[in-house]
Amino acid sequence: MPSLRSPQLFAPFLLAGLLAGGAARADQDDDAERVPSNAAEIYSPIARTFTRQPALPGGPRRRRAHPQESLPPPAGPVLFEDLKRRLQHTDPFFRDAVVAVYVRSYYLDRHNIDATRSQAWAGGSALAVRSGFHDGWLQLEGAVATSQPIYAPDGEGGTLLLTDQQAEVSSFALANARIRLPEQEIVLGRQLIKTPYLNPQDTRMIPNTFEGAVIERRRDRTGKLDYGAGYLWGFKARDSSRFVSFSEELGLVEDRGLLVAGAKLTPAKGLTFGAIEYFIPDTLNTVYGEIDWVGAPFGEALQFHLALNYTDQRTIGVPFGVGRTPATHQVSALAAASYQSTTLLLAASANGSGSDIIGPFGSFPAYTVMDQLNYNDAGVSAVVVGAAYDFSRVITDGLKAEVRYGAGWGVVDPLTGAALPRQNELDLQLEYGPKSGHLKDFYLQLFYSGVKLPGAKPDDTQPQVRAVLTYLLPLL
Repeated sequence: MPSLRSPQLFAPFLLAGLLAGGAARADQDDDAERVPSNAAEIYSPIARTFTRQPALPGGPRRRRAHPQESLPPPAGPVLFEDLKRRLQHTDPFFRDAVVAVYVRSYYLDRHNIDATRSQAWAGGSALAVRSGFHDGWLQLEGAVATSQPIYAPDGEGGTLLLTDQQAEVSSFALANARIRLPEQEIVLGRQLIKTPYLNPQDTRMIPNTFEGAVIERRRDRTGKLDYGAGYLWGFKARDSSRFVSFSEELGLVEDRGLLVAGAKLTPAKGLTFGAIEYFIPDTLNTVYGEIDWVGAPFGEALQFHLALNYTDQRTIGVPFGVGRTPATHQVSALAAASYQSTTLLLAASANGSGSDIIGPFGSFPAYTVMDQLNYNDAGVSAVVVGAAYDFSRVITDGLKAEVRYGAGWGVVDPLTGAALPRQNELDLQLEYGPKSGHLKDFYLQLFYSGVKLPGAKPDDTQPQVRAVLTYLLPLL
């Protein structure tokens, strides 16, 4: 069992401090933050598992001929078009290479309920390079990313755009080799990984990044079964410049990596089953399962989306104290329907009372996760209702809006069992990301969210405003 920085205080620290506070790192997945045009586009954690990611997953997207090879960009015009044409008759390592610059500007302002303020305006970029496959078996990828303060008042950290001290964040975020085997691919080095609890979570300036070795199904092959497994030894949070071990991120002294393995099956169009397990020796084990169905039985104009997921999470070898249970769980469900440009959704979740669900290495996969509240607390039950509309047909291509309201109750202090106040949240979002035209490489998102404790004074509402603009410049 690993040694602890403060053994006598570790149990309450784990349950009510960093790991519930680690939950403060976790909000929606970058895919979940995109306003859906229909029910099929509502985020499904298992359906997006194992998909390849660009240097900034939350930015503009260009489509390529094969959906599994869609990232990073581009297909279509690039800045060095003449060079790209000259490379068409060279080795595929150079012929299929892609180079792109992502530029992002981000402002966040939150008036915390404890009378403090978190505010910053950051600017930054990422330069991403991905080669083609040399001799059909070796591909190299690299990316550097930075987030620089433009306006960052002292004492107003906590935005996750910069460090807690409002300092810049820079990293050689990606550096990996992809080795292609007859049926699998092995990725070695720093990489982006997309799974329910382990993901880029690119909802700030730069994404989470992972370091390790992963084997998965070949990305250029399609099939009903998809799978992946790996051992990861390094994690870089989106507000940090350095990689640490997974156990260190949880507050432990001794280094522990993370083992991950999972699979998903698509037996019929629109139907996906999947499960994945995350294991940190002597520390934490999380098992996740999901079933997801998307269908249009009455025509494409009317779509339905039903989903159910379950998480079992428990600590391993950690001293929790007398009477404490080391295990907890969560169940979450989603029902959504869309007609033409209008989408309605209803989500619900319920957590075990043993401890909080934690997700320090990415976003939470529950369908009830909001902009500020994750509804991951011990004992909490939550319901979220929402509506989205795609204005592409009536105003302009790529303009969408969404409203969601969530309510949670039944929260308990995992150490004392005392009841805690209910929490409600209202989210508003406006998104503009045209698929064609001169602005097709721009992506704008505007967010407002307000968290309120029932019975509190109006001034006790915790409002948060976010504005993010990402520009993609395809070089090659």
